[in-house]
Amino acid sequence: MIFTVIFSLLFNLNTNVTTETVAEIYHVVHVKGKIQNMTTKKPLRRGMKIKSSDNLKLTKGSKAVMIGARRGRFILSTKRAKQKGNEFYAFVKDVVSPLKKNAKASTRGAEDTDVESLKGYFGDTDFAIIGDKVAFNLNLSRYPLSRTKLLVCRYEHNGRVISKKLPFEGNTVTFDRNRVFKKNDQVINPDDVSNIEIYYFDRSSRSSRKEASFNVVFVNADELKSELTELMTIYNKDKNLDDNAKYGHAYTYVRDVHAKFFDEKVFKKWLKGNDFISTTKVKFIAKKSEE
Repeated sequence: MIFTVIFSLLFNLNTNVTTETVAEIYHVVHVKGKIQNMTTKKPLRRGMKIKSSDNLKLTKGSKAVMIGARRGRFILSTKRAKQKGNEFYAFVKDVVSPLKKNAKASTRGAEDTDVESLKGYFGDTDFAIIGDKVAFNLNLSRYPLSRTKLLVCRYEHNGRVISKKLPFEGNTVTFDRNRVFKKNDQVINPDDVSNIEIYYFDRSSRSSRKEASFNVVFVNADELKSELTELMTIYNKDKNLDDNAKYGHAYTYVRDVHAKFFDEKVFKKWLKGNDFISTTKVKFIAKKSEE
């Protein structure tokens, strides 16, 4: 009888230690929506650590990006969670999966050349803009600009087609959130617009040609800075990364988490301005697992 009780206690103790040992720990670097850790009774925030055994409550559409023990990136979402009313419940281990990587880098050509293809520049999926606007230099041989020849942005909102001219000075064109997403002093939420089209318009001949179709994603600059700071702290914990390695981590993070396409020249200047890298003469070199 005594032997049975002792054996049972030792077995339970050993089971608890084993469970604790094998529990994967994740470092949270990005959170969208509301996620409550029911185990710790705390809302999930950037910089926190969670275990695979933790129990979560999530709102619809919420997600989190995390770094695993081996520094792989993972995404947590409501995809496999159990729904109860408007909320979702699940253990971390049941709703976490490796973050799907955008396999190839954008193909816009050399960064020091003017944009010769708007489709190549904006891509055909998501295009990220850090902050509220991005300015790029256009190849005037390919896209002559004047008072009668210009670029027009078009999209639908609440059943209405809205067209906006993209301002330019010389060969520099600006895509500005505060100009594009406003109609009669009404501010339009870009999240309510699923697709943007860019047309090259010739007023003299009243002709137009569609050059690009994509979804724009505005990334909050302060939040991105905090996310990348957290990311660099994790990846640079055991060794001193050089600028190319730091750029590689930042590049793949933005590409995988926010959007496949973005202006790399502008991004490098932003990284240097925020002291993530010391020079803009860096290059992303894809690892075999990312090719």
